[in-house]
Formats: sequence, C-alpha cells, structure tokens
Amino acid sequence: MMWMKRFDLLQLFYPRRCLLCGRTLLTEEQHLCLYCLCDLPRTRYHQRLDNPMRKLYAGIPQIRELSAFLFFERNGRAQTLVHAIKYHGNKYLAEQLGSLASSEIKPSGQLDDIDCLIPVALHPQRERQRGYNQSEWIARGMASVYRRPINSNALYRNIPTATQTRRSFYERHLNVEKIFGIRNPDALAGKHVLLVDDVVTTGATTTACIHMLATIPDIRISVFALAIVPPR
Repeated sequence: MMWMKRFDLLQLFYPRRCLLCGRTLLTEEQHLCLYCLCDLPRTRYHQRLDNPMRKLYAGIPQIRELSAFLFFERNGRAQTLVHAIKYHGNKYLAEQLGSLASSEIKPSGQLDDIDCLIPVALHPQRERQRGYNQSEWIARGMASVYRRPINSNALYRNIPTATQTRRSFYERHLNVEKIFGIRNPDALAGKHVLLVDDVVTTGATTTACIHMLATIPDIRISVFALAIVPPR
C-alpha cells in the first residue's frame, strides 16, 4: 500500500484541481469535479426531433444520426475544455469526455448499429506538433462505450490548412475544399461509420470529410462533435 501513501502525500502538497472551477479533486474524480461535470452546457441534440445540426448537412443522402455534446461559446466552459485538449496536451480529458458523451447518448439507441468510428484527420505536420490527434482521443472514449473499432487511417489530410478560427463561413468552406483523401475505401463499402470531430462551427471540415466518404458505395454516415457553436 506504499503507492497509496505516496499518492496521498502528493495530493497534500500538489492537489489536483478541477479545470473549470479550481476545486480540489476527489480521488475518484478526473480533470473535472462532479459539480462541473453535471453543469456542462449540454446540447442534448440526440433527444431533439428538430436537431439543428441537420441544417448543416442538409441534402446529403448518406447522413444518418447527428450529435454534439456541448455548446461551444467564447470564454465558455466548453472552450476551456477544448483548448485544454488541443493546446495543452490533455488528451486524456478528450477520452473522458468522449466516454461521458457516449454514455449519455447510448440509451437513445441512435448509434447502436455503427460499424466503426473515423476521427477527422490532422495533417501529419500538425499531429507531430501536437503529439496526437484530439479527435482520435475523443473517439477512443466513445469506442470504450460502443465497443466498436476506430479506423484512424481511413481519412488523411493532404494539405496543412491554416487555423479556421477567424475565417468567415465562405472562407472556412473554401479553406478545406478537397484537402482530405481516403484510404482503402472498399473496406468501408456498405458500412455505417461515425465521423468524430472536436468542434463544429460551420460544418466545413466535417462536410469536406463527408463528401469524400460519400464516394464509397452504400456507406451511411453519422457525425459526432464534442462541441458545437450554437446557431444564432
């Protein structure tokens, strides 16, 4: 039990803090305290018949289910979490939130028939800089709930696009046009795939991925985003 004593001693001098409120975390809590987990700005889109995400992908016949876990607003809680994942190396937070989101979506039965999860690809240069693909780690958390494989190699990004943060709707879509490719498409023919992204703003990046996947015969595509900018 020596390791437990060392852990307690570390907690005494270097307590783990909630990323959102700064409270000291309990032993069983990870990254966020229970209060902040319960108070996250959930979209609950999977429970809505008038799911606003459908407007982003209207007219794409391969689309099936669409869901986003949190509302992303400037200086909001979801932004803090996404920035911790993307810019501060907290890939395990991505995994935790992916698992949490899946646990809340799964009772609806909407994604029970998916065959695999496909993370939105990063350009190799960006992935080397970051050390990982944040969408893949979100997918890892989801895969732990749905018990489905992750196909991290299905999509690839062949152009290192600049950040989308300050771009207009038109510029975002132009910026990602034809930047994705697909490997071994025959393996996905007739499958129901779940495309996983971190943040959906205008839907430009996921739409570019969907257009590539839609070239595969009889494919069905669902989309999950950890966070989404709420419609205005």
